[in-house]
Amino acid sequence: MSLASPARSSQSGPSRWFRRSAVAVAAMAVGTGVMLAPTAHAADKWGPGFLIPDADGHAAMSHIGAYGPPGKPLPGVDGLAYCGDPTLAGPEASGGYGPVQEAAAWTSKTTGKQASTGDTARAAYVLSRYGQTSDDAQAAAVDAAVYTLLDGGSTYALPDGKRALQRLSAPGVAPAAKSKALSYIDESKRLAGPYKVNVKTAPGAKPGVKIDLTVDVTAASGAKVPGVKLALSTGGSSDGAAQVTTGADGTATTAVAAPKDGTATIKATADSLPGTALRVVTPHNATAQRMLVVGGHSRAEGQASVKVDKLSGGIKIAKTAEGTAKPLADVAFEVKDASGKTVATGKTDAEGLWQATNLAPGRYTVHEVKAVDGYQLAADQSVNVTDAKTTDVTVTDAKIPERPAPKPTPVPITELPKTGA
Repeated sequence: MSLASPARSSQSGPSRWFRRSAVAVAAMAVGTGVMLAPTAHAADKWGPGFLIPDADGHAAMSHIGAYGPPGKPLPGVDGLAYCGDPTLAGPEASGGYGPVQEAAAWTSKTTGKQASTGDTARAAYVLSRYGQTSDDAQAAAVDAAVYTLLDGGSTYALPDGKRALQRLSAPGVAPAAKSKALSYIDESKRLAGPYKVNVKTAPGAKPGVKIDLTVDVTAASGAKVPGVKLALSTGGSSDGAAQVTTGADGTATTAVAAPKDGTATIKATADSLPGTALRVVTPHNATAQRMLVVGGHSRAEGQASVKVDKLSGGIKIAKTAEGTAKPLADVAFEVKDASGKTVATGKTDAEGLWQATNLAPGRYTVHEVKAVDGYQLAADQSVNVTDAKTTDVTVTDAKIPERPAPKPTPVPITELPKTGA
């Protein structure tokens, strides 16, 4: 950032005063015989970064980096901030700043053009992700990246803006600053917001059985964002709540407990995503630069719904003959609920088995409707069905007793009197 606009350096007013102040600082350092490195000048007076020559080559007349502690040269602003208008006077000419306001749009006072929505969000990403720093090279890199995104096509924009290259190659500026700036710009193109949280589950779930799910967070580019912490919940209940973090591939897999039945709504919330809007303070003196305050976060959430099957159980009937345990096939049964309503009917198979399924938990009666020829009907049995379990019931039929064959009754024959002769 320029401490004063070169175009304004010969004029009176805040810009000229600010330039004289900077000159006085440099002259005082030289006059006392204390030659501070550019990094020391910047860190001690302005904030992390470097004091560099201005566009006209005057030494220590421009600052590339952040303003803020320990020098605290931002009246009314706490923490670090970066100049937003490189051709205007620095913050000491501001007369103070108004409150921090979020801005999703930005009009450059360098180009007179509005930055694209995407570039504005990318600048916000860089400030949010990397702006808070005590590292001089990082601060200079953030400064250069933000100018490139918000003042595109200007002399302050990388990769080939003349002033951008002058600033990053000035004496004392760490060579890493340029490579960092380019990497921040590239990263912001992939990972800046606005963000979308995506939750995917299997099509169905069983009561009490955990639901497998995959969660990812996508940036405006569609790229998946790694390292995002998400809080998970099912239907607003703390039961089954979990927290996951997206991995290197930008996804996370986990499982949450399903509610008893109905539809489960699984919500994933990310509260600490990088900012998507600029945090701006405006100077009371319009000839000074707007400042871009570091920090700021955004929030995104997504959800998915999955149908949870109702709790159910079953009754498995094994039909055998009394005494021999021989399976009896083709025996008809019905199952009645507690109200006496028939809820299932069927016949035993060749192995003497029949099963009633999808029964809600409760009390049931097993009633034999028709026995095999030669066997008696069994008595009804009361059966308790529990959640997701099958209750085994053995029904034994006794043979119908055979009637004994009637014994012949002897008939006495009385001898008739003889007649004749």
